Amino acid sequence: MHLDCIEKVRIYNLKYKNNKEEKMKKLLMVIPLVFLLCFTFSCQNQAEVEEQNKELIKYFYEVVNKGDFEAYAEMLAPEYAWYVPSRNTEPISREGTMEFVREMFNAFPDCHWSIEDLIAEGDIVVSRFICRGTHEGEFRGIPASGNKIEVSGFMMTRIENGKLVEDKEDVDMLGMMEQLGMELKPKEAEK
Repeated sequence: MHLDCIEKVRIYNLKYKNNKEEKMKKLLMVIPLVFLLCFTFSCQNQAEVEEQNKELIKYFYEVVNKGDFEAYAEMLAPEYAWYVPSRNTEPISREGTMEFVREMFNAFPDCHWSIEDLIAEGDIVVSRFICRGTHEGEFRGIPASGNKIEVSGFMMTRIENGKLVEDKEDVDMLGMMEQLGMELKPKEAEK
């Protein structure tokens, strides 16, 4: 009788141990599956957001090319900041940005921005663009020259809630000034 009890305990322990090991194996197989599903849906949502942000930037360039200042203003968050050049520590405000775009259209009525490359990661979209136009009005104190310009640049845009919050831009202003007929000369040495 004593051996019979010991045998029952041994069999129970084996079943319990095997059952416990089975449960552990199942759990270990389910955990990676859960992580994989979470990662897949997270990446899918991230990819969808990045694609939406790229579409917003494409629309931004369409609006600017049409000179639709109302739609342009709607795209900018109230706290929008434009850093040009990108290393600038003092941003240009939303209103200052709008004024600059108007100035561009006054000086270059046919100006058109084309997107050459567009890359999105998270809430940031980087666009490489070329701006083309004809200098038919005063620009930054330079009288109309009739010269055609083609200026390239990069803009890194941060987007929140479907609005542009921040732009950091670098443009080939030296190339633009040369195309407008300006010359770069070294400073004369002081005597």
